[in-house]
Amino acid sequence: MLRDPHLRGVDQALDPKTIAEIIDDNPMIDVFLLIVDLDCNRHHNKERADDREQEHRDRILTCLAVQEVEVWMLALHSGQIGGAWAEVRADCDPKERYSDPFLDALGSDCPGKGRKKAMRALPGNWSRLVRLCPEIKDLQEQLAEWSRNCIV
Repeated sequence: MLRDPHLRGVDQALDPKTIAEIIDDNPMIDVFLLIVDLDCNRHHNKERADDREQEHRDRILTCLAVQEVEVWMLALHSGQIGGAWAEVRADCDPKERYSDPFLDALGSDCPGKGRKKAMRALPGNWSRLVRLCPEIKDLQEQLAEWSRNCIV
């Protein structure tokens, strides 16, 4: 995981110049994972992510969280949130409607405003996460395919 540069926001993460500089500055890294929110594609994040992947074939894989990365956290606690899972996935603003209230109830006074505490449910629940968030399964399959193609 690159800790520098620390990108702020989807616009910076999908900026062609920024991505090109990161890839050029890190020739020792074989593959980059670009993971951003779909955000109901209000800002054409899907198309912009696809463009970055095409510009850097064999070096970058993209994944768009439907609708926000916080939904992945909520998948681990889907029985404890107010709303049907399909509604959470379809909501354009699930962070405000589902994630923030869930984290407040869980106790958001710890690191990551409670996200770290909520993600402690991940060990042993990977299959649940992949089942409830198919974009993660797609990323897993993309990475496996990339790996097969890179074996010398």
